[in-house]
Amino acid sequence: MITVYGADWCEDTRRSLRHLRRLAVPHRYLNVDEDLEALESATLLNGGERRTPTIDLGVGGSPLVEPANETLTEALVELDMLTADAARERLGVQNVGDLERVVRTGAGVALLLAGAVGPRASRWPLRLAGALLAVSGIAGWCPGYHGMGMTSIDGPGDRPDEAHRKAWLGTRGPAASIDRAEEGLP
Repeated sequence: MITVYGADWCEDTRRSLRHLRRLAVPHRYLNVDEDLEALESATLLNGGERRTPTIDLGVGGSPLVEPANETLTEALVELDMLTADAARERLGVQNVGDLERVVRTGAGVALLLAGAVGPRASRWPLRLAGALLAVSGIAGWCPGYHGMGMTSIDGPGDRPDEAHRKAWLGTRGPAASIDRAEEGLP
């Protein structure tokens, strides 16, 4: 069983937990701020340092400390906890980040309401646009992003504590590094 030692306030912990959930990988989370035994275990895994998240993959290997999503995915594939195809498939199910999901759902509901009270000629187009936008927000999947091979996952909505990001929409998801490894690329 994978154990994530982290803290609720830690953005990297929240990101790693979201990533494990998106991959549908069973894990348990121990908050080092609330559990002294968890804090001791995490510091032992880190050579006496307190760093979050520390992810113990439970196979006797080295723990992952503050791993990027790509690193975590690669480790799971390497340890046969997940196949590269399963990772790509599971990550492809959602391509809309958390903040964008909220915005899409809210905007969709607003368009649905506008369609109920707007001018007669614009009611159905507003309702249709609102329903599509709300559904894409609730599902976390955008057909436009899918068609372009883009994602807003790991964008500002998934990493709200970052002051800025160089790019919001990425053209390659977390499984892209798996593709590069399979092709023998760095």
